[in-house]
Order: sequence, then C-alpha cells, then structure tokens
Amino acid sequence: MINENPFSLNYTPDHFCDREKELNQLQTNFFNGLNTVIHSPRRLGKSAVIKHLFHQLENERLVETIYVDLYASQNMQDLIQMLAEIVLKKFHQKNFIAGLQQILKGLSPTVSFDRNGTPSFILQINAQQYQTSLEQIFGYLEQQNKKVLVAFDEFQEVATYPDKAEAILRTHIQNLSNVKFIFSGSLGAKRPFYQGAEVIVLDKIDREVYKQFIITTFENQKKSITPEAADYLLDFSDVYTYYTQLICNQCFSQKDKLLTVDMAQQIAANYLESRKFDYENIINLMTENQRKLTIALAKEGAVLKPNAMEFLSKHKLSGASSVNQALKVLLEKQIFFQSTEGIKVYDVFFRRYLEQYF
Repeated sequence: MINENPFSLNYTPDHFCDREKELNQLQTNFFNGLNTVIHSPRRLGKSAVIKHLFHQLENERLVETIYVDLYASQNMQDLIQMLAEIVLKKFHQKNFIAGLQQILKGLSPTVSFDRNGTPSFILQINAQQYQTSLEQIFGYLEQQNKKVLVAFDEFQEVATYPDKAEAILRTHIQNLSNVKFIFSGSLGAKRPFYQGAEVIVLDKIDREVYKQFIITTFENQKKSITPEAADYLLDFSDVYTYYTQLICNQCFSQKDKLLTVDMAQQIAANYLESRKFDYENIINLMTENQRKLTIALAKEGAVLKPNAMEFLSKHKLSGASSVNQALKVLLEKQIFFQSTEGIKVYDVFFRRYLEQYF
C-alpha cells in the first residue's frame, strides 16, 4: 500500500503545522467582535491558517464561516458574484432558486442549469447596484442565528478594481454586529481596513517547531528522516511554508524508508534541474542590469541597501541610478520583495537556482 504524501501543497487539517498563536488571536478577535487583517509576503501559509481556523470553528458548530478567494477577481461585480455564490451554496444548497430570490431580491440574476440539473447564476449589475447587492447579502448574514465569520483572501486584489471597492465595503462592514471579517493578503499599512481592525503579521513558522513536525510526520507514515536532513530542507526552503512543503513532498515521495542529508541534497538538486527551463526563461526576459542585480541579490540572500557603493562594487553592477531603475521594475513584477532582513528574490527556489548555476 502506498502511503499518502502528508506534505501536501493544499490545506489538510490532519497535517497542519503549528500557528497556535495566530489561531488563538484570530479566535479571540472574532469572539470579541473585532475584524482582523492578516498580511505577509506570499507563500507563508495565510490561506491555510484561515482554513484551519474555519475547520476548528465549524467543528464546534458555534459559527458559520464564509471563505472567499479574490485572487481571480477583477472588479466589484466579481466580488459580489463570488460572495453570493458561496452564501447560496452554504445556506440554500437544497433550494437554490428560493435562496436566490431571498438573498438577491430585485436584482434579476440570469439562472441556468447544467445537464445534471445543477443551477448556477450570473449577476449583471452596475456600479449603482453595488450598494444594494451588498446590503442584501450582508443583511441576510446579519440575520443568521449563529455568528458569521467572512474571510476575504487575496484581498490586495481589491486595490486593483476600477471602482472604489474598499470604501464601498467599509461603509457596509462597519455597521454589522453579527458578521465579522478577516482580510488576508499582501496589504500595505496605509490601507483603509487597518483602521478599526486588529493586525496579524504572519511570519515564518518557528524553525525548531517545523523541524520536529517534519521528523514526526515522516515517523507517523512509517518512514524516517535524519535531523541533519530536516535541517538541510529547512535551510534550502528558507523556512517558507510553501517551499518547505514542496521539497518535503519531493523527499517523502521517494521509495526509501530513511532519508539522509545526502539524499535530501540530491533530491533538492534534481528539483532545481527540473525547473531549469522555467528559470532560464525568467532570466532571459530580463535586461542585463536586471539580470546582474537578480543574481547578486540571490547570492547575498538579502540586501538592505542594494544601491550602496560596497554592494555595487562587489558585484560589478552599474551605477546607483541604473540599479534603482532595475530594482523598481523587479519589485513591481514581484521578482523581488522587501522583507525585514532586506530586499530578497521572492521565489526561494529561483534564488537557490541562481546561487548554484551562476
């Protein structure tokens, strides 16, 4: 029998690591009537934290939870459509049409049915109807017997909408008492939702906690990993949740019952080799200045002042103005990001590739 790989890139409640402090804070905020903003760089596990919180709350049967992933949304109509669909599926699975009439009263959505008779709808609304639509949906949630917690994940997308979405949402949200919210994403401190909301900055999982989790997870699946191998994987992934899970997934998938540090190093090298074509494409799309700066940053790990003379001289980079121009573009494209340690290459494995091949 093949063991299920416990190092999934998708959230699974049985293989969730730590985050006890953040989960306790989220629960405390909610039951004290506070909204919460969660922000961090990408791939540190914000979505998994929310889903695990919802798993716990749903098991206690005290709270109704609504999870809305806004990553693919482009405007306020998309947000309202997504929210309405999730509310309908949760509360009116057996009586979809009646629910639609109740939740979106007077908005005339277009309803269709697939071959199995499963209904769906498309909501065509204009900017003047945004307020009415949100009033209908939030008003319905406000009337529920249980408290309701709504999570808008990838909330930074709202800032790209052509309409004043944050102001519209804020107008409605501040008047709700039975419904509270989590706003999760790469959110700047000057955003309106910081006002009147508690803020959680998600950082890396404690290294020793993650190391023990990796060792124990292998053991629970009748395999084993040496402490040295676990340390190497955490070094290689820089303890970023997504990258740690991914490289552990690759290691666990091997047939061997014991994973040594030499084996972990070889698996990591093989993975980078398998991504070589993708990474070369990224490099080839850069200008020469951008390419040199990216390689230099990768080799340094993190740089507080990439336009400082010492850094420029060490890596034989062009003048500060050229570096600043390249830096601006690469930050906007999210090839780089600003951390507390300095500016880093965003993709940890791309960084490792550049370290190894350049």
